[in-house]
Amino acid sequence: MKQVLLKARPQGFPKASDFTTETAPIPTPGPDQMLLRTIWLSVDPFMRLGLDEKPLGGNNGVPLDSVMIGDAVSEVVESNLEGYAPGDFVICRSGWREYAVVGAGTQNLRKIEPAKNAPLSGAIGALGMPGQTSYAGMVTVGRVREGETVVISAAAGAVGIIAGQIGKLKGARVVGIAGGAEKCAAVVAAGFDACVDYKAADFEEKLKAAVPDGIDLYFDNVGGDVTHTVLPLVKYGARWASCGFISNYDVPDYGPGPDRMPWLLRMIMLKGLEIRGFNGAIVGGKPALDQMRAWVEDGSIKIKQTVFDGIEKAPVAFESLFKSNANVGKVVIKVAKDA
Repeated sequence: MKQVLLKARPQGFPKASDFTTETAPIPTPGPDQMLLRTIWLSVDPFMRLGLDEKPLGGNNGVPLDSVMIGDAVSEVVESNLEGYAPGDFVICRSGWREYAVVGAGTQNLRKIEPAKNAPLSGAIGALGMPGQTSYAGMVTVGRVREGETVVISAAAGAVGIIAGQIGKLKGARVVGIAGGAEKCAAVVAAGFDACVDYKAADFEEKLKAAVPDGIDLYFDNVGGDVTHTVLPLVKYGARWASCGFISNYDVPDYGPGPDRMPWLLRMIMLKGLEIRGFNGAIVGGKPALDQMRAWVEDGSIKIKQTVFDGIEKAPVAFESLFKSNANVGKVVIKVAKDA
């Protein structure tokens, strides 16, 4: 089988050259274990946080020369684990490899059933952690209401493009922020009321024009300069749901100046900002998965994804999360056929 290893600590954003693909024997399951065949592999921006020598997050650290972490949709090939049989489909954090042996304690392990109006890969997208995050940010944390104005950064990404659709279902005006005209067009096509290109020279002016009555809820996936532009436009008492800061994933705890903390504290006080950071899978939980499945199956939520073919493309796909203007929706790797 093929598997992908971390060969070098990224300096800044990750590059495909930080990884290497090697061949290894297909493992054999022991007692209370099962052998999985990877079908779909997920690449997610948060994985960057586990690649430094001192990772941010306790269980996401990746040692050098070891298999890269990652959630996967897999088929059970052989099982010595109670409750699982050959032919079952599961999702778990089994890593960037074509086959894996896992046990009951494997992170994120759960059995999945194919859903109507959804590819099997949806289990690592709208029907998985990104869907939970979108739901948690808009409903549980953001408490979006009919008639409100919502701004979503990284609106073309796996979380943002689902969050916007949820906002429209709840009757809100939804404005996305994305990088480039093509991404903005895809965001509007997904049902957003508007999308503003943060790379444009007149970004600040265009964003002001898109939210003439101010912002009630800011769903932040980016941080950095984008958030610095958004916050002056929020209403008093606005909610700020923060689940990511991809613009700074390559920056240590104390980055270079200027020091924006005094400005941020003024914004918090003057705007009466309600801020909550959250982990979507934890906050959303099973209720989010159940609701997302219902919305997908009745056609209320449309799944968007960008597919890379072959496990050896995982490093390129991962790099593209931080550098590409082409990806729309969830980025997935097709490792093998569904059946």
